[in-house]
Amino acid sequence: MTGPYCSQCGEKKFTHHDYSLGHFAEETLDVFTHFDSKFLRTLKMLLTKPGELSNAYFHGGRSRYTKPLTLFVILNLFFFIIQPHTGLLSYRYADYMKFPHYAALVRNHLTLTGESPQSYVARFNANQQNQKKSLLLVSIPVLAVVMAILFIGTSRTYAEHLVFLVQVYAFLLIFLAALAGLTFLLPWLIGSPPHQVNQFFRSEMVIIIPMIAALTIYIYSGLRRAYEASRLRAALTAVVLACAVGPLTGLFLNLLFFVTFWTT
Repeated sequence: MTGPYCSQCGEKKFTHHDYSLGHFAEETLDVFTHFDSKFLRTLKMLLTKPGELSNAYFHGGRSRYTKPLTLFVILNLFFFIIQPHTGLLSYRYADYMKFPHYAALVRNHLTLTGESPQSYVARFNANQQNQKKSLLLVSIPVLAVVMAILFIGTSRTYAEHLVFLVQVYAFLLIFLAALAGLTFLLPWLIGSPPHQVNQFFRSEMVIIIPMIAALTIYIYSGLRRAYEASRLRAALTAVVLACAVGPLTGLFLNLLFFVTFWTT
């Protein structure tokens, strides 16, 4: 410490002012304003320039934006606040019990433990909602493998595919949140009873069709910008990846049951 900062790591030498309540308040304010500006800048770039965040992350400028995984976690938490109002990922205990093999597993478990069905249902549904928030991350590395196969022979790495797809999924969460918002606005805009609009949007196909269309367009634009892919390659890759989200959602719902079952 020959000056106010360490020449090796940049750590600031503390003074009496740094221990004051006023300085603590300044730092707290700076953290929140810095986070807000950074996060809003990231959202704007995510929505207006698909693929540009991947360029910034790997080719310089990443410090101006929220880290990909941090962005995904924040949006993931926000989405699952409103997710119960959508028809996507809405499976609960009663939905799983329509399948004989799931019902048999639960019956055997209740026979062994002696727990009442009412108590188990409440615990299962509560645990399942928590598991959803983390298990959605499983889809990203799986889809990155598909992407790695599609880009085999190029200089693109698996890490690049992961970063790109984290941002694709972040866009998907925003898109789904916007669809959920329509369930609140449409009754007022078109004069229909709220329960009819909610029933319409709880149909999974109503969500999946526009979701695949939006993902195809977004991935195509992102690949053109971040990967400098040709129009044909970008279009084919976008269609494959967008359509793969459907089967991955089915895998997610099956995995969700077993993880919830084993941890309830």
